[in-house]
Amino acid sequence: MGLRDWLKSKSTSRDEDDTDGGSADTEAAEKRAFAALQASKTTEALSLFDEDDPHPVPAEAIEAPYDASEAGLDDLLSEVEESFTHVNEVEIADVTDLDDPYADAVIEGDLPQPVVFDDEEKTGSV
Repeated sequence: MGLRDWLKSKSTSRDEDDTDGGSADTEAAEKRAFAALQASKTTEALSLFDEDDPHPVPAEAIEAPYDASEAGLDDLLSEVEESFTHVNEVEIADVTDLDDPYADAVIEGDLPQPVVFDDEEKTGSV
């Protein structure tokens, strides 16, 4: 460890000797630049408080080409326009005329005879 400490102390002492004269000038220049930057940011922030807030422009209402309140009862009840609501509708007067689609349906998995168990069912167990 002694050798490493000795090498570090030699390298840092050389850096300090080289930068002692120039570091004071550089540090002073950096402080002046930082102060100027802070002053410009402060002025910019304060100018935002002085600005007027923009007033929102109200949206213009778009008028419909017709007025529903002026429509008469005859206009509403007239069937001038074709309605496609009941196009494919079938009217059935008597339901008994229809065939029962489930009358001859085969249920898959259905057993042809009822299942009878030889043992009596145990009632005590769950």
